[in-house]
Amino acid sequence: MNKTPKMRTISAAIREIKESDPNSCFTEHALRKAILTKHIPTVMAGKKYLVDMDVVYAYLENNSLAA
Repeated sequence: MNKTPKMRTISAAIREIKESDPNSCFTEHALRKAILTKHIPTVMAGKKYLVDMDVVYAYLENNSLAA
């Protein structure tokens, strides 16, 4: 079974995180930094970065365990 990734722009990804956790401190700046340092892979759509939300959540989960 082929699962379609939930691709979001950076701002849409942060909105989705804030909807599921209004007290989240993860910011657009932090997401951009993770993208630019290659911790989160992206797909370019024109000038916009698209991220897979499953990858973003996995990144957040793995980094919170490392802290």
